[in-house]
Amino acid sequence: MRVDLGKGEANVLIAPDELERRRARLAASGGYRSPDSQTPWQELYRQTVGQHATGACMEMAIRYQDIIVRFGPPRHSH
Repeated sequence: MRVDLGKGEANVLIAPDELERRRARLAASGGYRSPDSQTPWQELYRQTVGQHATGACMEMAIRYQDIIVRFGPPRHSH
């Protein structure tokens, strides 16, 4: 990997044909395997949190992202 923070780029320094061979070998072996959850919190995280590309937040929390825009700020409770 080559990371250029100035350009905002990350490049894989593997030839395209070698990368394709590795992808085929990975697919033939069943793909990526994740380890079993060791705690209930790991299991909850894995079941509810989305991908990094979409913000890596709990999927069920997405519907509350714009709650202040829709309903205004919450009232003070103290």
